[in-house]
Amino acid sequence: MGKSSVVFLDEPSTGMDPGTQHLLWDTVTWIRNTGKAIIITSHRMEECETLCSRLAIMVKGSFACLGSPQHVRKRFGLVYTLTVKINIAKDRDKIAEFKRFIQTTFPGNIGVMDS
Repeated sequence: MGKSSVVFLDEPSTGMDPGTQHLLWDTVTWIRNTGKAIIITSHRMEECETLCSRLAIMVKGSFACLGSPQHVRKRFGLVYTLTVKINIAKDRDKIAEFKRFIQTTFPGNIGVMDS
């Protein structure tokens, strides 16, 4: 790496086993602590949170969010979509039970659509 002040890493831990990945992360952290700026592209939030002090989320080439890992997680946290198709004729009695299960398992975070 010589005396460059900026290091670019593109998906640095892709394909690595967890042990090797952590060795890489330790090395990247050591390099960062020497005062070098490190720019990483990654699809892995865990890697970004471990290695980065600032994150940028890009969508179609534009910044959607820029900030600390905590800020980005708060803004874009975990989002899951669950789509369920039920045979009304056969399973009508199970629909209310299923809705209750989803609403108690994911309180305050669910929208139930009837169609």
